[in-house]
Amino acid sequence: MNGLTFGPDVARPWLARLDPRLKLAAVFGMSVVVVCVDDMRALAACCAVAVLWSTGLRLRSRGWLSIVGVLAVIVWSTMLSQGFFYVGTPRTVLLTIISPRGAGEDYFAGVVLTQEGLVYGAVQSLRFVATALAGLTASLSTGPERMLAALAWFRVPTALAFMTATALRFLPLLVEEVALVRQARRYRGYKFRWYKLPQEIGFLLPVIAGALRKAETLAESVTARGFDPRRPRTQYPPQTMRRWERAAMAAIGTLCFVLIAWRTWEAYLHWQNSL
Repeated sequence: MNGLTFGPDVARPWLARLDPRLKLAAVFGMSVVVVCVDDMRALAACCAVAVLWSTGLRLRSRGWLSIVGVLAVIVWSTMLSQGFFYVGTPRTVLLTIISPRGAGEDYFAGVVLTQEGLVYGAVQSLRFVATALAGLTASLSTGPERMLAALAWFRVPTALAFMTATALRFLPLLVEEVALVRQARRYRGYKFRWYKLPQEIGFLLPVIAGALRKAETLAESVTARGFDPRRPRTQYPPQTMRRWERAAMAAIGTLCFVLIAWRTWEAYLHWQNSL
């Protein structure tokens, strides 16, 4: 994500013009849907919707590769964790780390990689992929100041909203800091090798130091301008929502309410049957 920025400049016109409140509502709606549904086809449809939405971004190849890399890590880690800790049956063992042992109360199932666990993890990773991709699209296509205004409209505490917007703004700065440190190392003859991974981790120290300096400068700037999270503040330009955006917000809210009520009713019936 080197050189990646947040705001309408990295979004196509139709995505850049969307109200940031609608974008946040869409991300919230996506998170509710993926939690409430269990069918693999429904989860795959959620991922397809998130992919279609992400086509509104205008990124360089490096930016797309970074996003694909993040999503691949999510899928791989979920599949691997479920593959080792899947407790359902049947279980087709693909790899044994520690063999099962004992019997009765002393039985230990061992540490094994199962095929069913990998498949289950792949299905469950669709939840994280859909939500992460929707969140990335909303964040990258919205400027920090617009994101702050949208969070304030949703009555998010000002201090928390300010911290969220600041974190989004600092992300590309951190990426640029990492790129500068690696470039300086390469000029000194350093070449990456897998056995030098501890040195790669050590490169984070100057990055953290630079982030702390920027945070201190930001804190002094905010204090000098008299920022008080307890006081109401104006937003410029003022937020305006078109009619179809209001209708979309209402539809998302209705869908979330219906899904939450449905799952709550199912949980209540299950509890009643278990008595």
